[in-house]
Amino acid sequence: MSTATTVSLDEVLAGLKEQDCAPQLRAHWDQAMAAMPSIRPAFLQHDQIRDAWEHGSFEESLPQELLKLADRVAADRHLLAMAWFIYWYTFGPVDRTWSWTMPELTNCLGEDAGLFYLLVAMAFIPAVHEYHKTLPVTPRVTEDTCRQVQCFTLNYRRGMNGRWGVYRSQFGWLGNYLAPNLYMRVGRFEYWRQTYKRGFRVYRQVATGATVVLAPDKNTYTAQGHQCFNPSQLPAGTWQSVFTEDADAVTGNPISPRGKAMSKVVKLDKKQWRCVLAPGDTVLDMHIPAGGQMGPQACHESFEEAARLFCENFTDDRPKAITCGSWMLSEQLEECLPEQSNLVQLVKEIYVLPLPCVGNDGMWFVFLQSKFDPATAPRDTSLRRDMLNYLNKGNVWRNAGMIVMLDDIRHFGTQYYRRQWDSLSLV
Repeated sequence: MSTATTVSLDEVLAGLKEQDCAPQLRAHWDQAMAAMPSIRPAFLQHDQIRDAWEHGSFEESLPQELLKLADRVAADRHLLAMAWFIYWYTFGPVDRTWSWTMPELTNCLGEDAGLFYLLVAMAFIPAVHEYHKTLPVTPRVTEDTCRQVQCFTLNYRRGMNGRWGVYRSQFGWLGNYLAPNLYMRVGRFEYWRQTYKRGFRVYRQVATGATVVLAPDKNTYTAQGHQCFNPSQLPAGTWQSVFTEDADAVTGNPISPRGKAMSKVVKLDKKQWRCVLAPGDTVLDMHIPAGGQMGPQACHESFEEAARLFCENFTDDRPKAITCGSWMLSEQLEECLPEQSNLVQLVKEIYVLPLPCVGNDGMWFVFLQSKFDPATAPRDTSLRRDMLNYLNKGNVWRNAGMIVMLDDIRHFGTQYYRRQWDSLSLV
């Protein structure tokens, strides 16, 4: 192959029939090409692909079509340049704050477009191994974190009739696990040490340890306590939350741990209540990877192990809570799934929070449709059937958030927040 600097963006995009991508790629293209080796990149070499597969927790044998595609990409100057660009930006030592949309590549690769993204995604596994060598984490944490590629393939195979691949819409997420982020899988869940940005504040009663979450100022809620989908189209009975603070007390609208805001305004005396979580504090932002069971024991163990890992090994900025936002945390799960289901049991153990959403958020992760349609969505699992039955009754799915204070993980299994809430006199 000729040197990388001779491969122009316009030539590559014309060859791949992806000219619409030019405005997004132009600012960084030359920098990426200058870093491109003149020989076959390591991530396209068969030995590295096999090694990554071995360390990626895949249950199946390495598909030979992946190696064949690696040879095809290495031999095609246009595919090679694009593969390098995506690899360089996602896994290289660059600033990954730039937002861009990756090319579909269906015009040149057809059904192998998803396989292309799996091929480049395999470079994630050695990249994580190298990064984790600099961190005080166990080999198990590294191994579990590397499973994310396999998790993405589970989604792709479910949605694409068993074909191997990674959705391009998910591929870019892989860059988040690398430096300088502290983001890794610990047991069933993944945790990203971040600054808490949502406006909720958590207060703890000094005498009893009871917990109350107050809504942010000027959020709009329905009469049922859900955050409104569209503030410009408000249903009857909507109301706006308040939050004020002075030297002696805080005043605001409490959130039930069942995920609903209350229109009643309460005043908390600072001598009796202390703030234990506020915007700007450090938290573990939890993500729920595909695959595997979410039984109570697995959830509890993951919470405990994550708290111990981040508090003992990264003492420069200890987190206060585990937080998350997901369709999997909606209080609606209790309305549509059996009481003994794992998701319902999890929802009962966390402090559920109403979040803004546009309606049926997160349904892509359940049904893997590019545009969710209840009429055509698959009903091949009990979860899908139960959720579709619920939605077909006229319901709209709402995402939700959660908070679990690290000090409260030891109470997991007792419905701690709900029991406290039910005994509080102020609400």
